[in-house]
Amino acid sequence: MRKVAFAVRRRSAEGRTDNAASASMSRAALGIDPRQAIQEDMIRCLICGHTFRQLTNTHLGGHGLRSAEYKRRFGYNRGRPLMCRALQRLYAERAVRTGLAAQIRVRPILVNPELRARGGVRRIAFEEWLTRREARL
Repeated sequence: MRKVAFAVRRRSAEGRTDNAASASMSRAALGIDPRQAIQEDMIRCLICGHTFRQLTNTHLGGHGLRSAEYKRRFGYNRGRPLMCRALQRLYAERAVRTGLAAQIRVRPILVNPELRARGGVRRIAFEEWLTRREARL
C-alpha cells in the first residue's frame, strides 16, 4: 500500500495532468496533426507525452532540443507559442493592459502594397499546410 501512495505522489510531482480526454489522444494522432497537442488548459510534449501549461527550453533541453528545433521537427510555425491557449490569452491581456502590445513594431509587408505584390518565398510549416488545406475544404 505504501508503494502505491508513493507512485501517485511521484506522478503528480512530475507535472502530469493526464485526464480521460487527453489520455485517449495517441501519439500517432498527434503526429498526423500536431495542432491537437495544444489545448485550452494544457500542451502535450510530442516527445515524452507529458502535459504542461508551457513547454520551456528547460524541458525541451532534457530531450536535447531547443524550441526552434522542436517546432521544426514537428512542423509548427516559427511564431507558434508552445503554451496552452489559456496562458496565451493571459499573456496577451497583460500585454494590452501594460501597453506592451502598442510597442510591437509594424510589419512592412502589411503596410507597403508594393512589398506585398512581390510576395515572399519561405518554407511552409506542416501546421500552416494543414490549416490551408482545411480552409480550402
